[in-house]
Amino acid sequence: MTYSILARDEDTGRLGVAVASHYLGVGGLAPWARAGVGAVATQAFVNPAYGPHGLDLLAEGRTPQDALDRMLAADPDHRQRQVALVDATGEVVAYTGRYCYAHAGHASRPGVCAQGNMLSAPDIPDAMVEAYLEAPGDFAARLLAALRAAQRRGGDARGRQSASLHIVAAERGQWASDGVVVDLRVDDHDDPLAELHRLTALHRAYGDIGVIFTPGMVSGYRAPAHGQVATAVAALERAAVLLPGNAEPLMWKAIVLARAGRLSEAQQAITHTLSVNPELVPFFDRLRDQGVIPVTDTALG
Repeated sequence: MTYSILARDEDTGRLGVAVASHYLGVGGLAPWARAGVGAVATQAFVNPAYGPHGLDLLAEGRTPQDALDRMLAADPDHRQRQVALVDATGEVVAYTGRYCYAHAGHASRPGVCAQGNMLSAPDIPDAMVEAYLEAPGDFAARLLAALRAAQRRGGDARGRQSASLHIVAAERGQWASDGVVVDLRVDDHDDPLAELHRLTALHRAYGDIGVIFTPGMVSGYRAPAHGQVATAVAALERAAVLLPGNAEPLMWKAIVLARAGRLSEAQQAITHTLSVNPELVPFFDRLRDQGVIPVTDTALG
């Protein structure tokens, strides 16, 4: 009832799973990943426990094949499961049980594996792997390209409903929850892949907006350093291009410039922000009164 792709990105070492299904909230069931450890896709007549259990086994130093064998041996219903694993080195393994509904199967290359069941065509997993390997762009873009390749061939035979993209960092964190890079879910939508693509673009934009969380950038007692300001302004301008009509990156750019003492530029940025969202006038006034931004009444206009 699902098709998915999991992989290790050769350029960054990141691990990820992208999945789509005609089922409510597939992102809460099928994709699992842990930074510096591995990723798991569990589907068909899904046993969600394969996700955390598989990652625990990989974290112990088991190979993907050993981890898979142990999970299947412990599951009396494994013949109706479909599961794939990739570890931090890029080793992949997959299993499609004999009782998974046709078309069902998987395809793999070094560092990547695609799998599906209840598919409209038997060649969909191969097409997904090829699309991933040939697509331009970053890791997220290539994973999404694989899902679109499946959909072009009919995808889930029952139709479309949900999709998810989950990516984690290459470095293992202190906690199992550390290192999540992307965690996007479309639980119920007429065109879940289009919506997931839109959310991924938003995620990139808000990744740039995240520069505001640099200590001292927009809060605290110290002003941001010159080099920090240049980096922040560039990131916020990129975000503004990706978010036309959204005042958020413009607002933060104005605040960064004001806190850096670049009041003339800050005034221009405030004017631009208020042209997009005039309702932010009281908010800027409160920031001035609070002392968050050292802007005079005249500068605020």
